Amino acid sequence: MNFIKRHLSLIYPLLMLLFSVESVLLIQRAVEEHEKKLSQDYSIVIASKEELVQEALQRRIKHLQSIQPIDPQIILKSLEHTISPENLAFLKSELPLFYSITLDIFPNQSQLKQISSILLSINGVQKVELFAKTHSKVYRLLLLLKKSIVFFGSLLGILSILLMVKQVEVWLLQHSKRMEIMSYLGAPSWMKNKVLFKLALIDSVISSVLVIAGVFYVLNGEEFQALLASLEISNVVFAPLGDFLTLLLISVCISTLSAAAVILRQKDY
Repeated sequence: MNFIKRHLSLIYPLLMLLFSVESVLLIQRAVEEHEKKLSQDYSIVIASKEELVQEALQRRIKHLQSIQPIDPQIILKSLEHTISPENLAFLKSELPLFYSITLDIFPNQSQLKQISSILLSINGVQKVELFAKTHSKVYRLLLLLKKSIVFFGSLLGILSILLMVKQVEVWLLQHSKRMEIMSYLGAPSWMKNKVLFKLALIDSVISSVLVIAGVFYVLNGEEFQALLASLEISNVVFAPLGDFLTLLLISVCISTLSAAAVILRQKDY
């Protein structure tokens, strides 16, 4: 029972820390993938008196993916029964050319303004429709989600590190008599404090496994699968092996540094 309590006291803050890190990784991947999906559906509409060539536009707009002409016949057909053929022919001759531009990124507001100014500077371009209101709402929601997860994850990480340092201090007090005896026998510093680093390493491995197993279980639930499928990001969010190695490296580094900080602080007294 004492063994379990001793390990749980460090595993608990490590779990909080690693869960916050994993949450940031998952949300970051989900948002990036969703941005890719949004960029495929997002387009800019241009009205121009002159014909536009994709190669020429790509030299001026770095993230331009494609430009497609929009057939105005759909609008003209709806007017066939409301205006005379002469007026319809005149309207057709006066209509500008319409194009739909797609990008290879999901642009932010500053990029949109830059693209709009470039397009309006091209000879013949009369109007550029960015759908800025719709774009702004979607993009701001994505940014808010990113920033919120990072902010709360950072707070949780700081709290976890403080709890880990306190627990290492408790371990140090529990093993103080044994360390004192080893000092009398002339044992080097690394040998006296080896037990602290050993406990930290074991708890790091256990915590990383628990977090990966928990995330795997949650993400494979029906509700989360339905949510991820609706966002079309189900296959790219979670990388079990890569995430485990990342979490293990982070937990080992932080727990080791926490133990080293406590040991160095004790030497100063």
